Amino acid sequence: MGAGTFYNYMDAFGLGHLTGVDLAWEAPGRLKVPGDADWYPVDLGTNAFGQGVAVTPIQMMAAVSAVANDGRMVIPHVLYAMVREGRQYNVPAQFGASPITPQTADVLTEMLAISLEDESSLALVPGYRVAGKTGTAQIPVDGIYESDLTNTSFVGWGPVDDPKFMIYVWLERPSESPWGSETAAPVFSEMAQRTAILLDIPPDWVRQQLASQ
Repeated sequence: MGAGTFYNYMDAFGLGHLTGVDLAWEAPGRLKVPGDADWYPVDLGTNAFGQGVAVTPIQMMAAVSAVANDGRMVIPHVLYAMVREGRQYNVPAQFGASPITPQTADVLTEMLAISLEDESSLALVPGYRVAGKTGTAQIPVDGIYESDLTNTSFVGWGPVDDPKFMIYVWLERPSESPWGSETAAPVFSEMAQRTAILLDIPPDWVRQQLASQ
């Protein structure tokens, strides 16, 4: 792939940039690129598996939203609606860049969903097909990464065929296990089950049955 293509994609997915979320004091994260005084060729290799990159949770969700939304990134916001003189005005969804094609997004989504199913992941949600990915980030101590000291995460969305929610779980230095698959994934599953109830999302088999009528 090479440094040029790799960092062009990182840039296209918004890493190292503000997302535009309607909250004060958003941080841009940190992404060193060729030409920076502190970038070295070895950074290409380590950045490829996540080390040496600082990403905020909202940046991660914005980037992954492209995979869940046919290649289009969603601009995050916290404002749902405004009420004026007794009338409610909902804020429409806003989309940003399209770093990948709809076809690529579909392939990635299917790969991630099958991966969870094949390994009987703790992230699976009864009644709903979901897609997602774990994250296990080693924490540097005095410039050295500790293998058993980590931050873990899981980002996922569903239902796969018609996404209605995306959830990002991030755990700082979990004590039970250093792996995202064992710590963050089950939290995602529980949150997704509750979210489906709150949003009144019918199970997949119900939606499919209604669609066939």
